[in-house]
Amino acid sequence: MKHICIYFQIHHSFHFQTFRFLDVGIAKSYYDAYRNDREIYETANNFYLPTNKFLHKLIDDSGGKLKITFHISGPSIDQFLLYSPEVINSFRQLADSGQVEFTGGTNSHSIVSLTNDKQEFRQQILLGKERTEHFLGQKPKLFVNTDLIYTNQVAETVSETGYKMLLTNGAGKILHWRSPNRLYCDQTHKNLRILFRNEPISNELAENIEKHQFQPQSAHLEQFLSSVNTLQADDPFVNIYLNYRHLGGDEMNAKQKYFRSFISKILNDEVFCFSLPSELIEKFGPVAEIGTETPVCWCEHFHPSYFPGNELQQEAIRQLFRLKRRLEQSSDPYLNNDWQNLQTSDHFHLMDENHPMYHTSDLDQSNCKSKYDAFINFMNILEDFTERLKHEKSETTKQSFGSQQIHSKNNNN
Repeated sequence: MKHICIYFQIHHSFHFQTFRFLDVGIAKSYYDAYRNDREIYETANNFYLPTNKFLHKLIDDSGGKLKITFHISGPSIDQFLLYSPEVINSFRQLADSGQVEFTGGTNSHSIVSLTNDKQEFRQQILLGKERTEHFLGQKPKLFVNTDLIYTNQVAETVSETGYKMLLTNGAGKILHWRSPNRLYCDQTHKNLRILFRNEPISNELAENIEKHQFQPQSAHLEQFLSSVNTLQADDPFVNIYLNYRHLGGDEMNAKQKYFRSFISKILNDEVFCFSLPSELIEKFGPVAEIGTETPVCWCEHFHPSYFPGNELQQEAIRQLFRLKRRLEQSSDPYLNNDWQNLQTSDHFHLMDENHPMYHTSDLDQSNCKSKYDAFINFMNILEDFTERLKHEKSETTKQSFGSQQIHSKNNNN
C-alpha cells in the first residue's frame, strides 16, 4: 500500500508600508496596518474558515481515513491572534479530530538559515516549536524550514534542537537520480530523517485545483491520478505540499468539489491510504544518506535553486544580521518584535524582478513597483531600526553613568 501525505502551507507576512529616507528617525511605524488587517480578514472569511469546515466534514465522512498536515507560520499565527482569533480556534477544532498534524518552523518565517548565525537560527527553531505547541495544542514532530530551505548546516542545527525529521523540496539538484518518494537520513546527523516534497505531483495538483472548471470525473482528474499511480512499484509514499489558499477564494465550491473527488478516488482505491509524516518515520527506514552544501528550497512562483538570491537580497540579509550583536544588548520588546519581522523571507522575495506581483494587476496596490523599490524601502527601515538601537544604547549608558554618580556620591557622604 502506498501512503499519501498531504501538507498545506499557511503563511502571511507583516507587510511594510512605504518608508522613505526622510522617515528615518521620526518614530514612524514600519507596518501597513490597514493592508495586514484587510488581508487577514479576507483570507479568514474567504479561505480558512470555510475551508476548515469543508476539510472537517471530509475527515468525518472518511471515517478517519483522511489525514492532513498543516504548516502555519509564526507571522500567520500572530496576525490571526490580532485580527481573526477564530481562525486559531478553527484549526484547533480540526486537530481535535485526531487526523491532523501541525509542523514546526522558524518563529518569524525567518531567512536566517541562509546565514552563518547558528545561534539565531537555533533560537528561531525553539521559539517556533514553543508557539506551535502553545497556540495550536500540539508539540511539532516535523520541522519545515522557511521556504523549505535545506542544507547540511540546516540539518545540523535542526537535529540539535531535538527534531527527528525534516521536510524539504524534492528538487533534482539534491535528489539527482533518487526518488522523492523514499525516506532518507542526513549524511552527518543520521538520526534526522529527511522527507521530500514531490515537486511535479504537488505542482500538478495545485494547478488542477486552480483550473476548477474541470469536472470531477473529467479526463484531467483521471490523468492526474494516473501520474500518482505511475510511482515506482517500491516507492512507499508521496508527499504532496500545497499552498492552502488553493482551496478557497474565487470559485471555492468548484475547487473543493474537485479536491473532494480526488480524495474520494484515493480512499476508494485499495492501493493508497493517507498518512501523517510522524507515521511515515515509524513505518519506514531510510534508504540512503543525503545532503547538500548549496540551498534547496520551495518558494511558490520561484525555482528550486532560488537561493542564495541576487545581489540585492544578499546585501540586505548581510546588513540585517550585522545588527544581531547590538540587538542582544537590547531589552526593548518593540525592537525585538521588529527584529523578528525584519527576518521574514517575503521582504527579500520582493527584491527579485521575477516576483509575480510585478507582472499582475496587484502592482497597482503595492508600495513597491520594482525590486529596487523593495530594497530601498527595506534598507530605510533597517536604517531607522539601527538608529533606534543606537538611541537605546545611548540612553542605557546615560542611566548607568547617572547611577554610578549617585552611588559614588552616597559613598562619599
